[in-house]
Amino acid sequence: MRNPAPWKIEVVNELSEKVSKSKVSAIVSIKGISNNQLQKIRRDLRGEMDLKVTRGTLIGIALEKSGVKGFKHLQDILAGQVAVLTTNSPPSATYEKLSRTKQKSAAKGGEVAENDIIIEAKETSFPPGPMVSEFQKVGLQTAIEKGKIVIKKESVFVKKGEVISKEKAGILKKLEIFPLIVGIDMKGALFEGIFFDEGALSITPSSVLQDVSKALMSAKKIALATKFVVPEIITELLVEARVNAESLAIAAGVVDEKNIELFILKAIRDAAALNSTVSPEENSVEEKDHHKAKEDKTPEKKENVDDQVSEGLGALFG
Repeated sequence: MRNPAPWKIEVVNELSEKVSKSKVSAIVSIKGISNNQLQKIRRDLRGEMDLKVTRGTLIGIALEKSGVKGFKHLQDILAGQVAVLTTNSPPSATYEKLSRTKQKSAAKGGEVAENDIIIEAKETSFPPGPMVSEFQKVGLQTAIEKGKIVIKKESVFVKKGEVISKEKAGILKKLEIFPLIVGIDMKGALFEGIFFDEGALSITPSSVLQDVSKALMSAKKIALATKFVVPEIITELLVEARVNAESLAIAAGVVDEKNIELFILKAIRDAAALNSTVSPEENSVEEKDHHKAKEDKTPEKKENVDDQVSEGLGALFG
């Protein structure tokens, strides 16, 4: 049997030591991350987490050599482009920290769109030329305006779940549209011998707070609909009760000092509607006179407000 290369032995020893001395060891996916992006993420994590990228077989050997409880759970998820992350931060804090390092990235072609990629109608920075045919080739409606290529109509360029072609990826990059979100995803982590899968790791304080807020809003809607009186909806119930009481008072003709303004407004509105119905020709003449007076810049005589209120109240109360 041939002896392993010295560099492999060194990597396994170094990694197994880090895993055994860290509170948290995690297998993370680095799929789709460029070398420059990976280096930036490493700089952002420096001092808090350590990221080791190497072959999956070496990671598996290092995990076994570390002797940490539950290492087999991490070995089971060693698939694809992965790395080992070690830290002393709790799993939830580690997950949130990694989420904040994610960034937008250009498509190269061959990726699957996670959401609809929409190109809005807008003026581009490109002058007339070869780019016109490139835009038309991928189905974009364009025109030339003021010496620039203009995209005339908003369109769903790539639908969710579709593969982004190289041609469309090139157009997206030229338009500075970055449809991909790249970053480190935790596939699983060990913390004091307990294994946390991806689903458990995604349950963070912020996600729990969002879920609780949504649940509270739903509960308040149900309570309002069923008139189930609890302190959280008292304000809304009082507002609803006041609106209903005012509507009922107007319908029943019950007047007091709190709703007199509503009756006056209703009376004016009803009187105006009645006047328009009874004397449409007079109103038409008045309207013509009003326009003529306006053209002649003759000040219009204001109608007596007291008379208007009296007529309105008479219409309301008979």
